[in-house]
Amino acid sequence: MDNGKIERIREELPAVQSCFYFNTGTNGPLCRNTAEIMKKEAEKEFLKGRYLPFLAELYKDMDETRTLVADFIGADFEEIALTHTATEGMNLILWGMNWQRGDEVITTDREHVASLAPIALVKNRFGINVKYLDVPYGREYREEDLLKSLKESITPRTRLLVVTHVSFSTGLTFPIKKLAQVCHENNVYVLVDGAQGAGAVPLDVHEFDIDFYAMAGRKWLLGPEGISALYVAKKRISEVDPTFISPSSIRDRHDLDIASPYIIPAPYAARYQTATSINRSILLGFKEGLKFLLNDVGKEWLLERIRNQVTYLRKKMEEIPKLTIITPAGHEAGFLHFLAEGWEPAEFCSVMNKRNYMIRPVPKQHLPAPIRVSVEFFNTKEELDGLIENIKDIL
Repeated sequence: MDNGKIERIREELPAVQSCFYFNTGTNGPLCRNTAEIMKKEAEKEFLKGRYLPFLAELYKDMDETRTLVADFIGADFEEIALTHTATEGMNLILWGMNWQRGDEVITTDREHVASLAPIALVKNRFGINVKYLDVPYGREYREEDLLKSLKESITPRTRLLVVTHVSFSTGLTFPIKKLAQVCHENNVYVLVDGAQGAGAVPLDVHEFDIDFYAMAGRKWLLGPEGISALYVAKKRISEVDPTFISPSSIRDRHDLDIASPYIIPAPYAARYQTATSINRSILLGFKEGLKFLLNDVGKEWLLERIRNQVTYLRKKMEEIPKLTIITPAGHEAGFLHFLAEGWEPAEFCSVMNKRNYMIRPVPKQHLPAPIRVSVEFFNTKEELDGLIENIKDIL
């Protein structure tokens, strides 16, 4: 372990020194450069205004940020659109498909509301059918059963599989590559809710052969709130219409026939960008966070460290008799979910929070509604040991 590197990294993440930070799955900490450039840009706009060259600078920064996202997930620059949230990305694909009454969507009972809500609206609007795959947790989960269930659920009317990359409610990493293979053998597309995936688990969208992947900027990518990204495979762009349109979604935004209802979309995934102009402070903050992960931390290094940290913590938790681990063994990402005997998850988390350990409960509607710990590359062995000792003490 490179203790010097950990110390340097933690110096750039002041929030992780103010508490025991185990909640990246909700919001990741901001790095120093992100906070400083956001403050600097906001102050510049306040003192000097936002003059005409601002847009040229903004679009340049947008393209550079799209390139960084593409590098992080194994995509091409043209396949990345900037969004406000992962939920927005899910909506853009679900509303952009040319649905016909009777078409089918398959999803699972482990999805976030960010997927379930837009699916419900699309179902009611277009008269499509939705099937839900049952995905057990803990020792009951079997990957082969999930793949078999998917195969048996597909019919000639099935158009899309909507699936999370990493379940926010159980911590399971879904076998995205294998699910995509089954789907594509049956002419079914795959939309992945990657809010808890990108930055927490290995991801190469081309290798996995994913059609659509929605990311959250504010979680494992350590960005500010209000900016995220959407991946759309080039081969699928002609099949998904933009749901919203803005000047940034149009090719040559001012070079168009203003007296006719026709436009030429921006090239490739840029046509799905909905903002006329993104808040530049937030954009620059996201850009700096991505640069920090790619250049200062290192993608392969951080993913390996997360994996090692989770393995270490799981081993320690398995030694505690009163804990039931919900996350299936061998399928973890950056999460460990568990139940504590004799405790309501919300009450247990409240006690831990008062001890400065930032963990959270999963909402009760998402059974088994466990306690959730987010494990990151910046956490130390001493913090993990302290977490275990406090859990033991409370129990």
